[in-house]
Amino acid sequence: MVAIASRARTAVAIAAAGAAIAGGLLLKQGKPSCAVDPELHSDILHAALPSMMVQPGDQDIAVTITMPKAAELRRPNIALAVVLDRSGSMHGQPLENAKAAASALVTSLGDQDAFSIVTFSDRDELVVAMGKANKDHKAEALAAIDRIVDEGGTCTSCGISRGTTELESSTLATTGVKRMVLISDGQANEGIWDRDELVGLAQTTAANGISLSTVGVGLDFDEQTMIRLGENGHGNYYFVKDTANLAAMFNTELTNISTTVATDVQLTVLEASARIEYVYGYPMTRTDRGTIVIPVADLRAGETRKVVLHANVGGARVAHFDLTWKDPADNARHQASTTLSTTLTDDARAVRTTRDFDATMAIEEARTAHVLEQATTTYEQYGAEAAQRVIERQVDHARSTGLAPAKLERLERAANGAVHSFATDPADQAKKATRTNAYELAR
Repeated sequence: MVAIASRARTAVAIAAAGAAIAGGLLLKQGKPSCAVDPELHSDILHAALPSMMVQPGDQDIAVTITMPKAAELRRPNIALAVVLDRSGSMHGQPLENAKAAASALVTSLGDQDAFSIVTFSDRDELVVAMGKANKDHKAEALAAIDRIVDEGGTCTSCGISRGTTELESSTLATTGVKRMVLISDGQANEGIWDRDELVGLAQTTAANGISLSTVGVGLDFDEQTMIRLGENGHGNYYFVKDTANLAAMFNTELTNISTTVATDVQLTVLEASARIEYVYGYPMTRTDRGTIVIPVADLRAGETRKVVLHANVGGARVAHFDLTWKDPADNARHQASTTLSTTLTDDARAVRTTRDFDATMAIEEARTAHVLEQATTTYEQYGAEAAQRVIERQVDHARSTGLAPAKLERLERAANGAVHSFATDPADQAKKATRTNAYELAR
């Protein structure tokens, strides 16, 4: 039985509470950034199985990406398109909060940055054209934001397309980070509304060097679509229950951009004895040449990101991994590589005694995230008790791996939060909170 923590809250609420402090880092300046030293590349990418010796068959592979901490880091220039839903459902305080957050964002940008403001309802509208974030452009933007009103339906694709056009056509940022932030409280009912087609639009946007972050506001938006847009758009996903927290979310997003050292990040896998079946919490594409391509969100200096793959392993040489990215300081391309090999055994004791606990922890976090997503679907179909049973099985499995209690606490906290939310919160809130936790835990 999973113990239920008292009123556990989502990680989003915790992040929002600290975001205002983190936001102060946004405009800190330093000396020019340096490209990653090629000699460090072997330290950036690491792949491991849960044990040094494994039994053939189904296995999880933990790939860890760690960007070096930069002793000297210049904040990259930012070209930002804020794409704001102004459909009829945003009427009243939600739209006023969104406008206030957009105004605060504009004020926070530095003179070296550029921005535009786009709105969408049943059509898109360019509220403020892309321009340098100088005093005059900011004043123009603040006045224009104040005039935004709500009306009509929700054409999400209209907003993405206009935001992409603004960022692609801009000559103001030949280097730096190009980011679109999409904010919506509803489900697409105009333009492209099919989830897969919207995801395809996000993939095209990312392929053109623009990362897309999504913000779901309230309880009416389609969180599965917004999560997939962020995943495939090389950006982030946020759930903001109350639009009053939008300003804190903007601080979090902009703080992340301010220390970005890698954009257009992709992990490519060349299978050897392994057959990759799926990736926990990430989309994957199998190319015509048989390689696996996994998009990864922009990375910050010193950041560690995990990608966990489920595979069938049949030999000692498992797979080869390549990580590629672009340095926003000069658009230079970089690559880090590693090859994973193992020793196969039928001796279960040998597997237990060669356990890699760091890899096991990364794997169990990803597995727990996957189970939380499955439990949410179970909750939708069969209710809270059935969802709880799904979660309990994963907690029992994690405990059987030999992880220390302190490491298990993080997994149990996420499980307890989901169980509690399913039992006590309104259905839409429970689903969104749990899927948000799953999204964050998988990374």
